[in-house]
Amino acid sequence: MSIEEHISASQAKAASSDSAMLAQAGQRAQLAMQWGLAANLYDQAAEVLYLDPHTGAETIQARAHRRSAQICRSLLGTFARNRLLADCPEYGAIACAEEEAHTREWREWRES
Repeated sequence: MSIEEHISASQAKAASSDSAMLAQAGQRAQLAMQWGLAANLYDQAAEVLYLDPHTGAETIQARAHRRSAQICRSLLGTFARNRLLADCPEYGAIACAEEEAHTREWREWRES
């Protein structure tokens, strides 16, 4: 492994752990029903992650953070009951569809 590859791998690992910490902070903000703060933290968590090196698109993890931010933004100004996004059946269906699409793209890229 060259020095450049090692540095790049270290930066990706650091970005992933930064993203995880921001997403965890977003979940805590959700529990406190601070929808604007949660949306901001989820957006930051998505921004920290690198693009998929094979497709050049956002990773599944980054897209999940963006969806979480979008859901939190839609709850701004409401008194919605406190409920984690993963408990929402629509979220599960969206997440499964996104994962299937990513798997299909990956297989197509691998076969070409």
